[in-house]
Amino acid sequence: MGLIKKKNILIIAASVAGFFVIAYIIYYIVAVLIISGAFSQKIDNKRMEEIFIEDYEILTTVVDYFIDSGHTSIHIWPDKDNGFISVDSGKQSVSFNDTNIVSIIESLKAKGYSVIGRSDNIIFFQRSTRGRHFGNGIVYSIDGVEPNYGVNPRDPLYGSTAAPTQIMYLTKLEPLSKPNWYYYEEDYKEWQLRYQY
Repeated sequence: MGLIKKKNILIIAASVAGFFVIAYIIYYIVAVLIISGAFSQKIDNKRMEEIFIEDYEILTTVVDYFIDSGHTSIHIWPDKDNGFISVDSGKQSVSFNDTNIVSIIESLKAKGYSVIGRSDNIIFFQRSTRGRHFGNGIVYSIDGVEPNYGVNPRDPLYGSTAAPTQIMYLTKLEPLSKPNWYYYEEDYKEWQLRYQY
């Protein structure tokens, strides 16, 4: 009788331990999917126009700040400390010297902007992502030239004279209601098929 009781206790203990291991694995998988944006809903261009109109004033404040900063390469990642920005292709991190811009960046992050940055003559505000393969948002053209539409040197229409892509894997670009502002989508898989990479 004692041996059967010990076996039952061992079976129960193994079952409980197995349950916790499986629960931990499921928790870890769901956490990774949430962090990577797998459950992020794509925001279409109509909804993005509404968001743009609502956020226009603070977006233009960030645009003005980035233009006046003197840096042509700026990135603010979602997990980046709000007091610092990565500049010059990530080679250095500098602090904001304007507390107003820090609070604006914090409010944009709270509204769902995941990556904010400048790449040469464009300033982008990414709203939604699905992992590393898809993102969309709002982009501003500083010089009024439409951001590059995913052209690359392998494109037979442009050959080796193509300008470098300003938004990596850009697949869709549509003007918004204000001059020099656009809705954009970048989709690596679609871009890869388009250019046969």
